[in-house]
Amino acid sequence: MLLKNCVYFITIVISLLSIPILIYSIKNKNTNNCKSIKIINIFYIVFLIINVVVLPNVLSLDIGLEILFLAFITLIAIIIDIISIIICSKRIKKDNKIISFSKKSLLCSLLLIILPVLLLVCSFLKEYYLIVNSDLVLVYRSNGNGGIGDSKEFAYAINDNYCKEISLGVATGDYSLERYLPKKAKKIDNIENISNYNIVFDIQENYITIYKNNKLIHKEQINNNYFNIDFDGGFYINND
Repeated sequence: MLLKNCVYFITIVISLLSIPILIYSIKNKNTNNCKSIKIINIFYIVFLIINVVVLPNVLSLDIGLEILFLAFITLIAIIIDIISIIICSKRIKKDNKIISFSKKSLLCSLLLIILPVLLLVCSFLKEYYLIVNSDLVLVYRSNGNGGIGDSKEFAYAINDNYCKEISLGVATGDYSLERYLPKKAKKIDNIENISNYNIVFDIQENYITIYKNNKLIHKEQINNNYFNIDFDGGFYINND
């Protein structure tokens, strides 16, 4: 899963989870569980804001107009979470006793908090690993139909063993990607002048084909949502 798709996925799942959590907070009569629900809700509010507002900018993810949809469902989820917090707070205050966590509620809370963080971290580390261990990182722009929000930046991390699409650091082309590259990386402005490599884009069949020393090493299908594609820059990393 691409890092930017991971951001989409986590945002949507956490937003959807706010509904059953609200229902449970209404039906639940156990104040111990109320405390767990409050903690989960507070964490999800903070995490959603970071996921939608902070991470796309910090990690230079090319989210595009999808950010409007993510912002909308995030706002709805935050409102629902706040309602759950209010309900649980009133129930805790009304009960007026020392509240402790049960093992079951503690485990459930930890899972609901740790899993989205772990998924996001693993997705980030995977793409970072692909970048720093690649020989080539090539950035392309899909111009779409030329309308507002149609263009998308995407990139491939390439070495002898893999040719993988990445989304980390490509929001502004190769400029934002540079911070994640080793210092030995050299800028590529012309895809025709890459030493030992020949990169072929088959627009009709939607494939990218990679030759090294005139030997075919990779043939990967391009995302069908990408078309009218131009080379936007890249980097060569000598890992020999």
